[in-house]
Amino acid sequence: MGKRALLSLLLGLVSSFILSCATKPVVHEQAFILIPHSQELAIGNRAAAEILKKEKLVKDPRYVKRVERVFKRLLKALPPKFRKLYEWKVYVLNNPQVNAFALPNGNIFVYKGLLDFVKDDDELAAVLGHEMAHVILRHGAEKISWAMLAQLGENLLLSQVSPVNRSLAAELYDLGVNVAFLLPYSRKQEKEADIVGLLITTRAGYNPEGAIKLWERMVSRFSGQEPPEWLSDHPASKERLDYIKKVVEFLRKHPQYVEKFEIPQKLLEVD
Repeated sequence: MGKRALLSLLLGLVSSFILSCATKPVVHEQAFILIPHSQELAIGNRAAAEILKKEKLVKDPRYVKRVERVFKRLLKALPPKFRKLYEWKVYVLNNPQVNAFALPNGNIFVYKGLLDFVKDDDELAAVLGHEMAHVILRHGAEKISWAMLAQLGENLLLSQVSPVNRSLAAELYDLGVNVAFLLPYSRKQEKEADIVGLLITTRAGYNPEGAIKLWERMVSRFSGQEPPEWLSDHPASKERLDYIKKVVEFLRKHPQYVEKFEIPQKLLEVD
């Protein structure tokens, strides 16, 4: 690639970054999103269809009705615009893992293992609220956009490297981008979802202390099994517990933020 073409590509990258910056709802921070909302929904729909083909759903009403009851209460507590933007659904997967995840279309999947782990509806609400926050904050679209930019950067780099060295250069690039940027950004998203999730559960009338109890047990059970934080896409469990306690206390003292469905910048910076 010649210098003129390289400069043109770099200018294009900068222009894309500037034009694609949007403001996240609730937290009012800048987000880098390259895909429209319609594509976000389409990606989620395709992913959900693939998951439902491969995974078995739990049909036991003791699990399904419990999850649906808590989910509907949380959904009702959202401001109307967020209820309408997404195709909100919840599924229970027959998987023993203590986990849950959300797709960018509003579909949320909860593993049976997590339902066996939580002690009450307050704890379950903390998990579901966290996943709903990921959707509202458009974290899936952000990740897709940053991955697209990282791939473009890799292609640009490799075009300047001799063929014999491209394999090594690609490995070093992927490692550097992940450790220096993508993983830290993912940890930031998790923190945002923890905080906004507490806002959702509090608005729905659940006791946010449930999140504290849940993470106290998470720390007890999983903290010794976690990788070093700098190699993880999630904050360390002990760190999460510490800032969740502070967020719960803040929202208790400042109910106006719960009513407005907003998070102040200073709360995002709590550690």
